[in-house]
Amino acid sequence: MNRVAAKPETGMYDVVVIGGGPAGISALLWCNSLGLRAVLLERSPELGGQLLVLYHRIIDYPGLLPENGRILRNEFESQITTLGLAFRTGCKIERLDLERLEIFANDARFKGRSVIVATGARKRRLGIPGENEFEGKGVSFSATRDHAEFAGREVVVIGGGDSAVENSLILARVCPRVTLIHRNDNFRARPEWIEEAGSNPRIEIRTGLLLREILGGNVVERIILEDVSLGSRETLKTQGVFIRLGIEPNTELLKGQVALDDEGYLLVDSKLRTSLPRVYGAGDVTRPVCLSIATAVGHGAIAAKAVAEELRKSGTHEYSAK
Repeated sequence: MNRVAAKPETGMYDVVVIGGGPAGISALLWCNSLGLRAVLLERSPELGGQLLVLYHRIIDYPGLLPENGRILRNEFESQITTLGLAFRTGCKIERLDLERLEIFANDARFKGRSVIVATGARKRRLGIPGENEFEGKGVSFSATRDHAEFAGREVVVIGGGDSAVENSLILARVCPRVTLIHRNDNFRARPEWIEEAGSNPRIEIRTGLLLREILGGNVVERIILEDVSLGSRETLKTQGVFIRLGIEPNTELLKGQVALDDEGYLLVDSKLRTSLPRVYGAGDVTRPVCLSIATAVGHGAIAAKAVAEELRKSGTHEYSAK
């Protein structure tokens, strides 16, 4: 069901914002502040993006200490609703033409004088047999959310970054045995966490292994691991698999239209301009140096201000400089 503050009308806008996470919401707010007529389109049933999968207390966003991402999302949504800004959720984009600045979604056409792409990123998946089939049946992507469900079970964690090691430490509080599996010896996680995991008697760290398949009946029962050097395979019994491989950008709709880097992230300059005129990026989709809510919110402001300046120079819009 679509959520709408001020009903988005089809037709011409100064700015069409694609994506309803912190960057997109911030861009919408700043467009309003700068006197630009804007609409935000979000494909999910609700706003929030990655905020909806943050289950721990947020301590690094200035001025607020929400218990989780959803609570912060509620604050953001309340603000744009109170201001009567136009947004639409459940908005599946069927065709995107960035050169013409046209978006076709849910049998409607939205035309912009500019576009801000804030489509964000998603949790990276392995794409192996059993990953999707056993999601919610022993496969999880968040120990913060699901650790209580796995209490007393032997589990494995896949990954080598901060999130994988942190999840291992969280699970070790409630699980008798946690096996942390990484494809090589070089962990990207912060050293103090690796040291803590290595000294925890409940955590076993195994490297040089790839997860190839997840198997079971109604729930996860075992996994197939492949030795990176030898190519040999082994079966490991487990009652849970936590996949923590970082994130990847939501840029499928952009391919072939605008410049992306070798991992699919949107390439932007210091003003968040892309390779196409009047198309801007914001937030995680641009691979920012710091992946954080604060960065995404800042990006939204920068992109909106850059749009306003460009429209003023071209004489297509009068706006209030702030």
